[in-house]
Amino acid sequence: MNKLDKQFEEMMKEIKIDSPSSDFTFKVMSRIQAEAAVQKPHLLLDYKPVISKRTWIILVAAFILIMTYITLSASGSSPASTSTFWSTISGSLNSLKSNEVTSLWQKGLGIFSSIPPIAYMILIATLALWTLDSFLQQIRHNHSKV
Repeated sequence: MNKLDKQFEEMMKEIKIDSPSSDFTFKVMSRIQAEAAVQKPHLLLDYKPVISKRTWIILVAAFILIMTYITLSASGSSPASTSTFWSTISGSLNSLKSNEVTSLWQKGLGIFSSIPPIAYMILIATLALWTLDSFLQQIRHNHSKV
């Protein structure tokens, strides 16, 4: 070795290399976890309900208007005598010897027998969408807590 190499070796021996402390990894990981806890999760941050409140109001108003129209237009005509679920129940109530119950039941079913099946389908579809929307909002709420 030449003289410069020996001088360089001596200088390198004098310099101490910095090394991290023994709990360096623990400190870094705790800081990362603290920052992650402060930040909101981005999973469902931009969630919008499937059906907005404005759409629900329009659907309910349309349903009420349709039901009102059907009820008012059917009050002038006699209810159809088709073999439906309600007429089956009415027939089984007629077999009972209770005239008061039967007359009350028939008055109550008079409204339902004049409503077309499409109105029932609209009601069921609306309730299904409402249930789905509530379910998705619960999922969003549960995920935002994490």
